[in-house]
Amino acid sequence: MTRGKEELLILVFPTHHSISNDVKISTIKKLKENNIIIYRLVVEKYFFSIYLNKPIQASNILTSCLGIKKIEIACSSPNNIKSIVGKIINIGQKIIVHEKFFIKVYSQNSNFVSRDIEFIATGSLVEKLSNRLSRPSRNEDSASKVIRVYVSKSKSYISWKSMDGIKGNSYGQIKKKVFIIIYNQISLYSLKKIIQMGFVPDILILYWDNIDLKNKLISLHNIITNIPINKLKLKLLQLNLLKQKKDNLYSDILLNFLIIDICSYLSPLINVVIPFNWILHPVWLIDYSINLCLENGKIPWMPNLFEEDLKFNGWSKTLDNNIEQTNNFKSRIFKDYIKIRNKIGIKSENFVKNIKVYSIKKGSLNIRPNYIDNILNSI
Repeated sequence: MTRGKEELLILVFPTHHSISNDVKISTIKKLKENNIIIYRLVVEKYFFSIYLNKPIQASNILTSCLGIKKIEIACSSPNNIKSIVGKIINIGQKIIVHEKFFIKVYSQNSNFVSRDIEFIATGSLVEKLSNRLSRPSRNEDSASKVIRVYVSKSKSYISWKSMDGIKGNSYGQIKKKVFIIIYNQISLYSLKKIIQMGFVPDILILYWDNIDLKNKLISLHNIITNIPINKLKLKLLQLNLLKQKKDNLYSDILLNFLIIDICSYLSPLINVVIPFNWILHPVWLIDYSINLCLENGKIPWMPNLFEEDLKFNGWSKTLDNNIEQTNNFKSRIFKDYIKIRNKIGIKSENFVKNIKVYSIKKGSLNIRPNYIDNILNSI
């Protein structure tokens, strides 16, 4: 599309109105990073429209950006009934074949009644599609194709394709830091959740060896690439005194005790993330983590606590809630952990000295960004 033909555009809907300006700034930055040419941006009441050269590519990029509820591909029209209906018919003839369709109009202009436009456009489109066995649907949910019209004060937008965003707040919206430990899949999922909530993460990665660290850094990059900042600090700590045993309930609980202690004693931040889930973790361990954090002046955040669709191996398969959670089991495993904690010296200066801090620059979006190799080479 040339600069003279600015008809095709995208509509970006922020999650809520209070973050509209933040979302606008981060959207412009993200598109420019990906060499998308922006011709014009118009701020409307509930969304902003962007005229650009690559609407499909831009829409796909923005689906992974924070604070965006949805993105729609559209074209604009002057605010008159004939032009709006004409655009609807033109789009409908291109995208509707042997399907049910629905036309939904949202009007912010007192000179235009939504139902009038819907009635006229639906009747006209039925006539044009009579030889294609296409018919109007009674509601939006039962339609195969939905054409949406947004009538603003100065112009109208006709949309025919919608993509969901990841929603949430804009990055750092609530202006609070939160400490989070990355050590397994569910902790990565927790990181994504707290970023969507608007926290600024203070990240510590626990790893077994270089291969484990590499995998965690690559997974982490897939999350932080959606953060609209270029620099970020990462803390790393190798697990020397805990032996890794895959799919082993006993070693998993020992590791989770360590996570609780680091959050309670080590972090100077008040807000800490405990990435536990009521299906994957026993209730007594969740209770213990909350109580210990509160006793040490911490506020524990559990963004995945009540999630029911987490697909992770381990606890849900190996934990028997009726047998394994006996007092003898809890007492024995806690005594074993105390021995390990004393060896580690979690409250000592030596423990803190083992934590390595790296300042990373995200750079371009690729599978293996430079900072991952730099960290691995320095270990």
